[in-house]
Amino acid sequence: MKLFRDVGDFLETLSFIDIVFFFAVMILIILVVTLIYFIKINKDDEEDKKDETAEMKIAKEIRDNMNKEEDVVINFTDYEKDQEEKAIISYDELVNKSNKYGLNYEKEDVYDDLSVKKVNLDNIVNKNSEIKINNDVRVISFAKEEAFLEALKRLQKELG
Repeated sequence: MKLFRDVGDFLETLSFIDIVFFFAVMILIILVVTLIYFIKINKDDEEDKKDETAEMKIAKEIRDNMNKEEDVVINFTDYEKDQEEKAIISYDELVNKSNKYGLNYEKEDVYDDLSVKKVNLDNIVNKNSEIKINNDVRVISFAKEEAFLEALKRLQKELG
């Protein structure tokens, strides 16, 4: 009991300025401790970010293997060979492949640097006479479509 009386006597002897100063020092100590805590947390987060993910490890391994092997032989499947042959690499290839019809011009006028051509729409030439049109349309049932959509949602949930 003497301890409580001594503490009470001590607090009575303190002036208002002493009490304000005491609480200011206590708040400052609490702020410094929280600042040190946040700095430590951020260092831990930075170390976690520096750790390689599984994807980064795979990419690094592929890069290392590509650098080691000078003569890399890639075996394509039939599907991959077919896709490689059908691939359109340049704009010119795209235009040549998709341009099925040729235009006949009736007349051409030149104004300064501008060339204006009149097109004969009645006489359009078919460049590729062996065009096969496939009108076979496949429709899946509503139940199969719903099942497919659910499978896609589950896949997206597993990936994300």
